[in-house]
Amino acid sequence: MRVAATRRELADRVIRNYCLAKGVAVALNPIPVADLLAAASLDVALVLHLGKVYGLPLTRAEAGSLIATICGALTALMGAIWGVHLVSSALKGISVGLSTLVTAGAQGALAWYATEIVGRAAEHYLLHGKSWGEQGAKRAVADIVASLDRDSILREGRRAILARLRS
Repeated sequence: MRVAATRRELADRVIRNYCLAKGVAVALNPIPVADLLAAASLDVALVLHLGKVYGLPLTRAEAGSLIATICGALTALMGAIWGVHLVSSALKGISVGLSTLVTAGAQGALAWYATEIVGRAAEHYLLHGKSWGEQGAKRAVADIVASLDRDSILREGRRAILARLRS
């Protein structure tokens, strides 16, 4: 029990650190699409890190496949959020990076929220011995999304990112 609780606490810290790193990276990056590539790289690193926390190491290929599965399950659930993210990225290109100042908090918070979901989904997968369970990835990810308070996570992300950018 104590080992499981310790792993859970460590996983929570790891996920939060990656939320902040990805949120700041996405918020500050003025180059269109580059922020999306940085976000994907951080998601893979997060999954690899969580595998180590839970004693179930993954290869980069396994982590990439897991991210693809999670993103596939999220597509229907998060279409609007990803749409905002893509529009923000496009604005950076059109305005030669000037819109970064306007979109930084919102886009960073969305990246934070997406990272929270990826982290929780990867954690679920790892806790089930590298399996989604009988109900599959779509159901597991849908349950995770339903269990999260999106608005409070977005507020926390925006606050933490803007505080980091100010310091």
